[in-house]
Amino acid sequence: MIMKTSLIFALFTSLTFCQIGDLIWEENFNDLDNWIKITGNGSWGWGNGELEFYKEENVGIASIPNDPGNNALHIIARNESGSEITDQWGNPLSYTSGKVISKSNVSIQYGVIEARVRVPNLNLGGWPAVWLLGTSNYSWPRNGELDMMEMGSRQSFRDLHDEHNGGNGLNNSDVNQVVGANAIFFSDDAITPDNPSGAASISWDPNDEDCRPYYNYENPLNDRFVIYRIYWDNESIRFTIIDDDIEYDLYQEPMQINEESDEFQNPFYLIANLAVGGLFTDANYLGGNGLPISMPMPASMYIDYIKVYEWNNQGNVHLGPPNTGGESLGLFTDNTPTNNSLIPEVDSHIYVWENTLADGSIPSYEGENVISWATTGAGWFGAGIMSIQPTNLSNFEEGFLKFRIKIPSNISFQVGIIDAWGNQSYVDFPANQTVYGLSRNGDWGQASIPISDIRGELIDLRMLSYEFVILEVNGASCEFALDDIFWDGGITENLVGDLNYDNSIDILDIVLIVSVIIDDNGYSSIADFNGDGLVDVIDIVQIISIILD
Repeated sequence: MIMKTSLIFALFTSLTFCQIGDLIWEENFNDLDNWIKITGNGSWGWGNGELEFYKEENVGIASIPNDPGNNALHIIARNESGSEITDQWGNPLSYTSGKVISKSNVSIQYGVIEARVRVPNLNLGGWPAVWLLGTSNYSWPRNGELDMMEMGSRQSFRDLHDEHNGGNGLNNSDVNQVVGANAIFFSDDAITPDNPSGAASISWDPNDEDCRPYYNYENPLNDRFVIYRIYWDNESIRFTIIDDDIEYDLYQEPMQINEESDEFQNPFYLIANLAVGGLFTDANYLGGNGLPISMPMPASMYIDYIKVYEWNNQGNVHLGPPNTGGESLGLFTDNTPTNNSLIPEVDSHIYVWENTLADGSIPSYEGENVISWATTGAGWFGAGIMSIQPTNLSNFEEGFLKFRIKIPSNISFQVGIIDAWGNQSYVDFPANQTVYGLSRNGDWGQASIPISDIRGELIDLRMLSYEFVILEVNGASCEFALDDIFWDGGITENLVGDLNYDNSIDILDIVLIVSVIIDDNGYSSIADFNGDGLVDVIDIVQIISIILD
C-alpha cells in the first residue's frame, strides 16, 4: 500500500512539473531599470500602521554575500531619524527601509512566478514581502493582491497553524521560522464593521482548515536563500516554498478563481519591500503599542532573481506601459467613428463621486445614449469615466479631448484627467464665457481641449485611469448632460504586419492579410511584411514565424 501511494505521488509530482513550460522572463537584478523606488510612509503607514519611512537610498544592487559576481536586489532597513523622516502628519519616525514596484514597467498575467529570497533576522518587528498588486484602476482590494511570501507574522497566527507543514504543535515558533502567503480580493460577504473594505483574505482561516504556513524550527528561514513560487492560471492559484530542494504547499488546496475573485484573471505588477512594525506583526504600530522593535539593524534583504515560466500553457509578461492606441479613442459616443473605444461596464465605468449627482432627463445629442445628471444639493459635484485598466494615451500629446455638453451658462465647471499614480489636472470653464470652443448659450455645444493644456505638469499620459472628469465646486444647482466624448488627434506609427492596428502582430493580422490576398484589395505597405512590393503567402509565412518565435 505504501509503495502504491508513493508511485501515485511520484506520478502526480511528475505531471505537475511537466506543466511548467518555457521561461518567459527573468529579472537578475543587474540594474533597476524595471523598478520604481517608493518613498515615504504612505497613508497611516501604508494602511497597516507601519513604522518605516521608505528612502531611495535604502534600495540598490549589491553582490550577494559569499557569492561574488552574483548581483541581487538589496533592501536595507535602518534605525534612522531625521527632519524629513516623518509620517503623513509630520510626526517623527525612527526607521527607514526600501520598497520597489514594477508598475508601468513589468506586468504579469499567469505563469509560474519564482523568486529566490534571503531575509535578515526579523526578531522582532521585521516584515519582508515579495508580492503583487493588480494593474487595474480599481482601488484595493478590488484590484487584487497576491502575497508570494511574507514573514514577521503575529504569534497568534503562527500558533493557530503550528500542527502542520513543519510545525511542532508547541506554539513556540519565532518570526524567523515561519513564512506564509496570501491572496486578497473584494467580496461583499467580507464587509463587516471591522472590515469595511470588503477585503477577503484566504489566509483568514480561524478553523485551521486550509492555511498552511511553512515552519522550519531546525534551520530558520533567515540569513539564507529560499525559493518561493506562485502557480497561477485562469482557474487557480497555488503558493509554495522550496526549501532544501523540497517543495511545500502553503495551502491545503490551490485557491479556485471564480466570479467573486475574477481580479486574478487580469495582469499584476511586482512589489518587494522590508517593512518595520505594523498590524501584521506583534510589534508597535502607528498610534498603538505592541512589543518593542528589536530587529537587529541595519538589516539586509536580498532578492537574487524573479523568473516567470509558462504554466498550463498560460503566461504573459508585458514590458513597459500599456500599448498606445490609434488616432482616436471613444469614451462615450454612438455615432462618431473612432479607432478604439471604451465600453461602459465592459472595460470602463462611469462614476459619480459621493452621490453628488442623480439621474437627469435631458435627451441625447447623438445616438440613443446620453449621460444626464442633476445635482443633489451636496454643495459640489464630481464624476468621470474611468477605464478598468490604465490606458496609454501618450500618442495624444498634440491631440484633443472633445465632448458635447448641455449645461446652463451660469454654471462654472472644470474638466480634467487623472493618471494611475493619482495625479489630477483640470482646465476651467467659467460661467458665461466661451472657452475651448464651447459656446455657453445653455444649448448643446462642443468643447475641444488641447491635451497640452489639460495634462498639466505631472500627468503621466502613459498610465491614465480617468480619461474624463467633470467637477464643480461652487455649489450651484443644475441639470446637465454629456455626450459624444472622445480623444482625437493621436499620432500612430504603423507597425508592419499589424493590420488591425492593435500594436501587436498575431493571428488576427494573418486573417486580415489572407483577406487582402483573396479579395485582391490591392497593395498595402502594412501587409507587405517582407517589403518586396507584393502581398502574398510569403508575408503570411514570415508573420507566422514571428508569432511562433
